[in-house]
Amino acid sequence: MPDIQIIRAKTPEDINTVRSIFLEYITFIEGYLDHSLNFQNTAEEFSNFPSVYKTLLLAKLDDNPVAACALKELPDNTCELKRLYCKPSGRGHKIGKELVIRAIKDAKEIGYKKMYLDTDKGLKHANSIYEGLNFKDTDSYYANPMAETRYMSLILCVS
Repeated sequence: MPDIQIIRAKTPEDINTVRSIFLEYITFIEGYLDHSLNFQNTAEEFSNFPSVYKTLLLAKLDDNPVAACALKELPDNTCELKRLYCKPSGRGHKIGKELVIRAIKDAKEIGYKKMYLDTDKGLKHANSIYEGLNFKDTDSYYANPMAETRYMSLILCVS
């Protein structure tokens, strides 16, 4: 039985590992979309990493880092799930789903009221994870030139 750990990345080594996984994600998603993510200010994001994120989560499979995601703070006590990515070596163990579950838990503990995310309609596996965790389609919450973007949100607490 594989050993899966999900931790908050706090040490310089873990933060650098998350950065590396996010850069691998950027390469993957830009190739998949055939579109640069520069409109998301990725150059600034990675030059000041991890300053734009409230929380970094790192998943390890048998002590090997294989996946990551982050929470980015948005206005009105809301957040955005960012950069969910599982390397090929970690796929098939439901690590992506477990990362999202942990991100939701952490967002609730921080006190966020709502979590947003964006994904591409063609990323069927990611969409099924989000739908299975009760994310619902929502309006665009930022300027994005890509037509196939799917925007979703999840109410974290009812006030």
